[in-house]
Amino acid sequence: MSDCILDTSVLIDILRKNPRALTWHTSLGSKRVAITPIVWFEIVEGARNTIERGQILRFLKQFRIEHSTPDDHRWAMLQFAHYHLSHGAEWVDVMIASVAVRLDAPLYTMNIKHYAPLPGVDARKPY
Repeated sequence: MSDCILDTSVLIDILRKNPRALTWHTSLGSKRVAITPIVWFEIVEGARNTIERGQILRFLKQFRIEHSTPDDHRWAMLQFAHYHLSHGAEWVDVMIASVAVRLDAPLYTMNIKHYAPLPGVDARKPY
């Protein structure tokens, strides 16, 4: 089981070599850090060419992949139906959150407001 989940915003900062992000990432030490397939797709989608894609794929290998379950999907669908119109919740964020909620793991993100309305999400700004 993973100790924490990282959102796309944090990985982007690490890839851009943001000093605060790099220091924080290093401070995780031996923690079991994971991403969801949605985060993986978002990061790979950002590659501008095959060289960059290769660098990104090598970078992503260090993270565990935590896949969503049917129960995660049901939870996400309920939350999306409830919070999409009232709070602007986006389906990708709700899906990422569903995995963190099931694992009872903190979700590190630079976009706390994306996760704030969702029940049971321990969204934290890492740096």
